[in-house]
Amino acid sequence: MRLDRDGSPARELAFRLRQVRADAGLTYAQLAAKTDYSISTLQEAASGRRLPTLPVTLAFAGACGADVGEWREYWTDLSHARVTGDSSVPVPRWELRIRSQAAEEVKPPKEVRIRRVWLRWAIVLFFIASSAVAAVFLLIPSERGKPRDFATVVIQNKVAIGPSSLLEDTTPLYMSSRTISHCARRGCELSGTTMWSGAKVVVSCWAHGERLTNEDLTSSGIARNPHGATSNLWFYGKWSDGRGGYVAQVYVAPAFRGTLGLRECGTP
Repeated sequence: MRLDRDGSPARELAFRLRQVRADAGLTYAQLAAKTDYSISTLQEAASGRRLPTLPVTLAFAGACGADVGEWREYWTDLSHARVTGDSSVPVPRWELRIRSQAAEEVKPPKEVRIRRVWLRWAIVLFFIASSAVAAVFLLIPSERGKPRDFATVVIQNKVAIGPSSLLEDTTPLYMSSRTISHCARRGCELSGTTMWSGAKVVVSCWAHGERLTNEDLTSSGIARNPHGATSNLWFYGKWSDGRGGYVAQVYVAPAFRGTLGLRECGTP
């Protein structure tokens, strides 16, 4: 049965129960054999119709090899959100850990960061004094229409769900060598460039590519969601190690969409 995510606690839990079962490669019959619950009870837990009980949730997750302590915490947070009517859906601890690990991967080694501190302090006064002048030249094209050399954009790796929800995607964003989707399985992902919402990328031009959307088109009411975005524009930018790649504009914050006064990629 298809699950339409709408940001509700019951469906968010069901989504992740389905995810952990798929990762474990277990059928419901195999799950039932590993727990004291029937196939129908386990299927109902992952249906999204209602929040399953804590014992059923822990048995389901535990049989799939997940950390029952983290699932207990996640279920408690969801139950609290359901009772209080809190619209901000909790994020499970294991996803926060994955995001943190991804962020650590792009940081330079600690000793390198320490060696850079003195340089940063040496130039901070220069940047303070020149920031206003630099902003004029970087943010506004010249009177002759000369495009900007670069701009910094903020990543928004979120999915519009239902009539109003905007939730962090369960998988990170990454830079691509081509302006197409699903590069992880099509051989055009730039390895080691994973990002979550809030990350910043310096971009130098824009290009037309595959039209993408940040909308979950299977969710009911998605046509009314004000956070939905669809575009065929992509930014080209540089990663910290000098590699260049593309990022779809539907996955940058709304304030940074459009051409931003940059040149089109491939033009002088």
